[in-house]
Amino acid sequence: MSDDRLCKIALNAIPYMHPVIFHKLTDACGSACEVFKASKENLTRINDVPESLVEKIRACDPVKLAESEIAYADKIGACIVTMGEEGYPKPLSSVFAPPPVLSINGQWLDEDSICIAVVGTRVPTTYGKIMTEKMSTSLVESGFTVISGLARGVDGVAHRAAMDAGGRTVAVLGCGLNIYYPPEHRKLQRAIPEHGAVISQFSFTTGPGKTLFPIRNRVISGLSLGTLVIEAPLKSGALITAYSALNDNRDVFALPGPVNSKKSEGTNKLIKKGHAKLVQSVDDIIDELPEYILGLTKPRQASLNLKAEAKLTEDEKTVIKHIDSNEKHIDQLAVNSGLPLNMVSAILLSLEIKGLVKQVAGKMFLRY
Repeated sequence: MSDDRLCKIALNAIPYMHPVIFHKLTDACGSACEVFKASKENLTRINDVPESLVEKIRACDPVKLAESEIAYADKIGACIVTMGEEGYPKPLSSVFAPPPVLSINGQWLDEDSICIAVVGTRVPTTYGKIMTEKMSTSLVESGFTVISGLARGVDGVAHRAAMDAGGRTVAVLGCGLNIYYPPEHRKLQRAIPEHGAVISQFSFTTGPGKTLFPIRNRVISGLSLGTLVIEAPLKSGALITAYSALNDNRDVFALPGPVNSKKSEGTNKLIKKGHAKLVQSVDDIIDELPEYILGLTKPRQASLNLKAEAKLTEDEKTVIKHIDSNEKHIDQLAVNSGLPLNMVSAILLSLEIKGLVKQVAGKMFLRY
């Protein structure tokens, strides 16, 4: 392992190190290793670098600190990637002051770049929970990875819905990977790596803090093609994520809510000011994305359909094998399958709910 990589890991792990400060230090000194070699006088001349941070840098043993981080990663089966290395999420490379180092438990795949962030209040209404489940499930079924922040409320619902739908989800933490926060999401945090990844830009032992969540939110929006805000009051971290997305030239979508609901004041304001597109379904999100993105989602949709088909009943399998991309009338399907018309009607409804077939005009059906 190169000294430069160890120095990057160590510099990033110093308490209160912000990505902007990290980049200022390395730009001014030439590399992470040179930061540790620089004199106190030279470090304090760099703009916006507080003296307290300079003292921490000067007192640090970079090799010892980096090896400690690597040991934590090995213990939980995680990996550490620095910017520019293989495995570092490509979408983050284009944002302002990208996190220089990431710890990843699970695996970030290239296909995860086709993702939408789903964020919102920590105390959603029943409407908010239902819509989070519906939108997250539909996103997965449309071939997208769902990204969120593992917080209480909307975040947790989004992660669970994505996994329940057989899709991938990525959680971005506002603390270190060794920390379970909120504590009630311990099982969820442990389950996600089997279905995607848990990511942190902070040292493994960094506890949660109010100043860290806005930094975390920049990574959520930076990883995503767009950010969907489900419910958010006027003072909500979800709005920080939304405006971070706008600053990085990402799309922002918002679900409208009742005008008398404080939980929807933030989302309604985003729509009113033209900062977010009003969405009622995933189709509204897809309409805003470049056409080439849709081509990339099709293989994932096909894979999910295969998984869904494996769980069909024998009668459902009998009917669906007679349906393809050409429209078929229900009467024809009853004849071809050899099943009674009323049974075929019920089966088709079940297949529609599972997202495997679509009804068009005149009781005609085709495969998705």
